[in-house]
Amino acid sequence: MTVDTQQVLAELQRITTSPGFRARKLIKKFLHYVVQESLAGRGNQLNQYTIAVNALDKSADFSPIYNPMVRIEAGRLRKLLDDYYSNVGHLNTVMIRMPKGSYQVEFQACTSQPLAYFSDEVQHHISEGPRLFVHFQMLHADHNNVYPLLYKVRGDLLLILSRFRNIRLVSSASMDTGHPLSGQRLCDVWDIYRADYLLTCDVNPGGGTMELCFSLAHTQTNETVWRGTIALPTAPCADTLQAMYRQITANTVSLHCGLMLQHWAQHWHNSMTNVPGHHQVLVAYLHFLRAMSLETFTQVLQVCRQRLKYFPHDSKALVIFARLCAFDGVLQYRLIKDRDQLWTQSARLAMKLDVGNAEAHSVFAHNSYMRGDYALCRAELDVAQQANPFDLSGEYLRGIGLCMLGDWDAGVALIQQLMQVPCNKPDWYYVLPFLYAFNRGDYLQALAHAEHIQQFGYWGELARCVSCYHLGHHARAQTEWQCLQQKYPDLLRSERLSNSRFLSDPAFQSLWRTLHLMICHHESHSDS
Repeated sequence: MTVDTQQVLAELQRITTSPGFRARKLIKKFLHYVVQESLAGRGNQLNQYTIAVNALDKSADFSPIYNPMVRIEAGRLRKLLDDYYSNVGHLNTVMIRMPKGSYQVEFQACTSQPLAYFSDEVQHHISEGPRLFVHFQMLHADHNNVYPLLYKVRGDLLLILSRFRNIRLVSSASMDTGHPLSGQRLCDVWDIYRADYLLTCDVNPGGGTMELCFSLAHTQTNETVWRGTIALPTAPCADTLQAMYRQITANTVSLHCGLMLQHWAQHWHNSMTNVPGHHQVLVAYLHFLRAMSLETFTQVLQVCRQRLKYFPHDSKALVIFARLCAFDGVLQYRLIKDRDQLWTQSARLAMKLDVGNAEAHSVFAHNSYMRGDYALCRAELDVAQQANPFDLSGEYLRGIGLCMLGDWDAGVALIQQLMQVPCNKPDWYYVLPFLYAFNRGDYLQALAHAEHIQQFGYWGELARCVSCYHLGHHARAQTEWQCLQQKYPDLLRSERLSNSRFLSDPAFQSLWRTLHLMICHHESHSDS
C-alpha cells in the first residue's frame, strides 16, 4: 500500500522520541537508516555489513561472521517496535515494521482516527505534557546572507527545547522560503504530527538586523497563546542569543511561567472529557502552581500518589512528588508522612530513570541541603544547571539552593536577573528577595517585595506584617497579623517550627523574632 513519505517521517519522529526509544542511540540510528534506505527504494540492498558501516559507525573491515551485533540490534528493534505499537502506536496513521528475515522495513497505512490518541485506553507508563511542533519561515527569499545565522538559531532553539522534560518536541519543519503556513498545513500539524501546539517563527531580514516574530498557537482551536517579536543583529554575540533563547523558553515551555503549559492545563480543566492518565499529574501540578492552596495541594498530592501506585517508575510523577515534599515543608501543610525520606527516594529514583533531568537534580539538591549534605547540594545544583541552563524555572531553583547554602548575594542576584526576563512570573519569586532585603534592614524594599506575594501560603501576610512593624506602620502590621492568625491559627507553634529544618534556618529566624516582639508589643498595649 502506498504511504505518504511525510507521514512516514513523522511516524519515525514519533517512534524515536517515544519513551522506549528515547535513550537508545544505536537503535535510533539503525531505524533511521533502514527507513531512509527503504523510502529511497534501496531496502532490498540492506544487509548486516551496510547497516554496520553506514548506520552504526563500524569500520570498513567489519565482519558479520565474527560480530553478530546487527542481528542482535535488529532483534531488539523488532521487539521495541512491537512494544510501541501494542501501546500507543496502534492509534497512529502509519505503522513502520521490520519483518523477520529482512532488514527492509514496511510501511502500513492505518485507518485509526488521530483523535483516539488521547483515549483513556492508552496506558502510558511515563507522564507527559503537551507536544510542540516548530516551524521557521523566511518571508523574503532575497536575503541569503542571513541564512547561516537563521539556521544556527533554528538548530540551537530545537536543541534547547528538547531539554525541557515537561513538553514533547515531536518534530520540526524544514526552513521555508516565502511560503507562509496555510490553513490546511496548520491542520496537518495536529492530524499528522499530533502536536498540541505550533511555534512559528517568521523572519523579516532588513539592513543590519533581522526581526524574528514568534507565535505560539493551540492546534486544536487555532487560538494564539503567545506572540513575541525580537530584533536580532545579523552578527549577534553569544550573550544576545542566550538572552533570546531564555526569553522564548520562559514565555512558552518553562514550568513556572510558560504560557503553553498554562494554556494546556487550563484546556484540560475546561474540557468536557476526562484528563488522560498520563497527563493527570502534570495538569494537577500546574493547577497547583497557578493557584496555590491547601485544596489544590491536596488534589495534586492525591493524583500523584495514585499514579505512582500503578506506575512506580514514572519519572515525571516522581519528580513532581519530590517537589511536593519540598512545598509541604515550606508551606507547612504537613500532609506527607516521612516526608524527608520519601523526598530523597523519589528524587534519586527519578534521576536514575531519566538521566539528565535538570529538575530532578535541582530538587535532590534541595533535599541534600535538608539532610545536611551541603557539598552534595552544591554539586547537584551545578549538574542541574549544566543539564538545562536555559530553563528559567530551573535557574530559580538554583537561586534558592544558593541562598540555602548561605550565598545570599549570588542567589538573590540570580533571581533578580530572572526577574528582568519579560514573562509572567509567579508572585512567589519575590519571597527570597524579600528575605534578603529584610535581613539587610532595608524594610522599605522588603515591603515592596512583600506586596507582590499574594498566593504562596502564609508568606504574603507574614512578609507584610514584619516589614510594616519595622517601618512603624503598626495599624497595617496588626491587620496583616490578624489575617495571618485567622488563616493559619497554629502556624507559629514552636513544635511545628522546630520540625522544619528549612524554617529554622538563621535567615528566617529574624522573622519569628520580629513576630514575637510584635505580639509582646500588642499585648503590653492591650494590658495598659
